[in-house]
Amino acid sequence: MERFKYIFGSLFFNIAETILIFLVGKLLSLPTNFIIIVMLTFMISRGFFGKALHFKAWYRCLIWSCLILLSLFLILKIDLKISILFAIFSAFIMTGKSNINDMYLWKPKNESKYYDIEEYIKYHEFDKELIEFEENIQKKDKVLFLMYKYRFKEHKTFSEISELLDIETNRITTELDKIAFGMRIFCKI
Repeated sequence: MERFKYIFGSLFFNIAETILIFLVGKLLSLPTNFIIIVMLTFMISRGFFGKALHFKAWYRCLIWSCLILLSLFLILKIDLKISILFAIFSAFIMTGKSNINDMYLWKPKNESKYYDIEEYIKYHEFDKELIEFEENIQKKDKVLFLMYKYRFKEHKTFSEISELLDIETNRITTELDKIAFGMRIFCKI
């Protein structure tokens, strides 16, 4: 019964959200077929690129979706083709795979903000302090330890970690920053 309530509630919310967004497009006096094209492009692209980001609170999801599609509708007032391109781009961003931390476009990889930690782990793998730090993380939180292991020992990207642990890249960044801060203090890096 609970599962039915959840599915029914989600379905009702998604239909209501879609109608509201459609009405926003109509308030901007856009042609119905153009509104549908942009909305479908966004929805299909979002599903194509992978698992979409979701908010726990329904109102945040509603606000975020309305803002994104409002911006796409405003671009639609200029040109349909540009709006479609931005819909695809926005859908990619909404999957979380566009995390800027995975892109070292203008600086070499060895200059990441975790470079000192990566070097420390590489040259101090059997140090007592490092082993104790790793044991403490593992005791505290298994997921946190896996983030540490995947990023610093196996050198996986944020996107790969996100897929392995089914966690948003924003949370990974936050948690790795905490780990890095704690490690720098504990291991005196």
